[in-house]
Parts: sequence; structure tokens; C-alpha cells
Amino acid sequence: MIIASMIIKTEDGKAEDVVLKLKGIPNLTTHGIYKENNIIVVLEAEKEEELENLSRYIMNEFDGIIGTFPTFIASEDDIAEN
Repeated sequence: MIIASMIIKTEDGKAEDVVLKLKGIPNLTTHGIYKENNIIVVLEAEKEEELENLSRYIMNEFDGIIGTFPTFIASEDDIAEN
């Protein structure tokens, strides 16, 4: 299992609409809007490719997205190695 946090930067006035749409995505939890245009989310996935695909999906399918920016990524493998 991989857990990642990400900031989704939106155009002015789009963050509230994007948050509502994000709430419908499985394995994605929203944690609020920071400084008007930055949505904080946590993602869970089995493989790294799933995180990449979800980030691409958000960028391509949601109106008003400027970018998706990972801030933290950890996996069970990281914990087992330490």
C-alpha cells in the first residue's frame, strides 16, 4: 500500500467545485482548501502507477486545474526496510 499527499492547485474561484468532484474518487480524501486555490488531498494505492494515473486523470478531466504536486509519498515497503 502506498500513501501519498498532494496539493492540487486550481484557477481562481474553482477550488470549491473541484473539491466536490474529488470527493467522488475512491481512495482519495480531501483535507480542505489552503490559501484559496490549493486543495490538500491524501491518496491510497497499491502501485505507484495508480498514483500517476490518478494525477493524470485529475489534470485532464477536471476543469480549472493548474497542477498536481506530490508533497509526501510512503509505502509499506519503506517501513519494512527500516
